[in-house]
Amino acid sequence: MQRSLRLVATVAAIALVAGCATTGQQNYTQKLQAQAALAGRAATVLQRQLLQPSRHRIPRSLVEQARCIAVFPKVTQAGFIIGGQRGRGLISCRQRSGDFTNAPPAVYTLSALSIGLQAGAAERAVVLLFTTQQSVRAVLDSLVKLGSQVSVSAGPTGYDRSVNSAAPIVAYGIARKGLYAGISLGGARVSFDTDANTAIYGPDPDPRQVLLQTDNVPQSMQTYVRALESFTSRARP
Repeated sequence: MQRSLRLVATVAAIALVAGCATTGQQNYTQKLQAQAALAGRAATVLQRQLLQPSRHRIPRSLVEQARCIAVFPKVTQAGFIIGGQRGRGLISCRQRSGDFTNAPPAVYTLSALSIGLQAGAAERAVVLLFTTQQSVRAVLDSLVKLGSQVSVSAGPTGYDRSVNSAAPIVAYGIARKGLYAGISLGGARVSFDTDANTAIYGPDPDPRQVLLQTDNVPQSMQTYVRALESFTSRARP
């Protein structure tokens, strides 16, 4: 009798371990799929930007100055009396080659109690251009406090416009129709998403290693990387 009970307990334990392993694998797959979907949406933001008329494009000179580029495909406004905005996106930095070819992206979150999106818009894509070494260091330190730690300004439009921006970070808000909305990001935080990056790059991801030292771009990020390469290469004279 006792032997039978031990056998039943052993079988149950094995089934429990197998079930946990299966659940863990399912959770990992779901998280990886979520990051791949994010990459697809961010790629679409850049692809649509390339199709916009010149007057609605990000100036070529700013793209050329950018040391890192962030794309948050959907920043959503929520709340009634006290509002807040939050979105997830990808940041990539120039590689040793000097361009964004095969530049692996890292997942970051953009959050704030209040982001001034013009006309009360509930949803916008946000593109950030990090133009100075100071702003890049903040990215690599995993947390960027916009406005207090690093200053940020709303960017001008016009692809052929000559721009000499001194702002460490230049921000754009993009509406559904591709038009730019005024955007104020003072007080917002851009934070390294450890959980999301673990799903892509493995345990204990580090911003510096992901953005500057990763040898290969994961398959889940390929769509976005190709779009970023196209977006930045079009800015070259």
